[in-house]
Amino acid sequence: MNASGLIESVASGVLRLDYPIGGGCPAALIEPSAQNLVLQSRDLSVSGNWTASGITAVKNAVGADGTASGATTLTATAASGTITQALSHASQSRIFSAVIRRVSGSGAVELTTNGGTNWDAVTLTTDYSQLACTARTVASGTVGIRMIASGDVIEVDYTQGEVGPVATSPIPTTTGSATRNADVCSVSGVSGYIGQTQGTLYAEVDIRAISVEGYIIRIGLASFNDTIFLTRSSANNLSAIIRQGGSNIFSGATSGLGAGRFKIALAYSNNSHALYVNGNAIASGTTALSYSVTLSDIRLGGFSDTAALFNDRIRAAAIYTTRLSNEQLESITRLT
Repeated sequence: MNASGLIESVASGVLRLDYPIGGGCPAALIEPSAQNLVLQSRDLSVSGNWTASGITAVKNAVGADGTASGATTLTATAASGTITQALSHASQSRIFSAVIRRVSGSGAVELTTNGGTNWDAVTLTTDYSQLACTARTVASGTVGIRMIASGDVIEVDYTQGEVGPVATSPIPTTTGSATRNADVCSVSGVSGYIGQTQGTLYAEVDIRAISVEGYIIRIGLASFNDTIFLTRSSANNLSAIIRQGGSNIFSGATSGLGAGRFKIALAYSNNSHALYVNGNAIASGTTALSYSVTLSDIRLGGFSDTAALFNDRIRAAAIYTTRLSNEQLESITRLT
């Protein structure tokens, strides 16, 4: 989403800055590779791919990217009208999403990823927003939209059926499926920007309720033996780990965190480590720190190019070459 509130594509090699709906500061969007299995993702009037019952579909709406006739208008001509598409794939966790806005009416709108065995209600506004059903394990299931009230009108763009626990950013398709490569944000050979004997990692992040590990900031080497990092754990907690010589010399994590906006900071030095989240001290340690290697790599939003990508938004990130005091850690992580 750009600063004008429109979905846009950026060239390879450009960091994707995602703006919140209604304005505000952007965030770096770091996502794994994903494939959209839905065909004709923006044109639901194509009968060879989409099957409508009690709904008429016309591709005449202004798209979420601002293009004329870029999206599809759906009008319910009967109660509980549906428009669906069958997907073929192996049994796996899958989610269905669409960018939708309400034109008229007030009836419920629901999405499915398993052929209507489950329908999940979504909340519409008069602005486009990406809405998704609950992820479920499906084998060759059917995705779709159901409009409960006859006469309601909505506009739909960027429908998407993909593997994973959360809907990622739109991947447009026409006659074939399409894949978006993973976001890779890293730099090597920058040991001078990394505190070798002391330092601080800081980040402000948005977290959705997904139980998948994702790295926020990682410094060190390609090897896991000597590295320092901040992560969202598979239990949806924020954690920090310092590894030296193949062993953890410090680890700390929040408990029962869930989703939301968080500020996290990890300070390290010889015999003095501390983790703070949202102004609160989470963990501390006094283990000796003395690397026999030079920490020279910085990676944002992933353990590697393909592993443990954050799959969410990083609003701020900083690396200090000094260990900030506990008072400073409390101050910079406090939500205001």
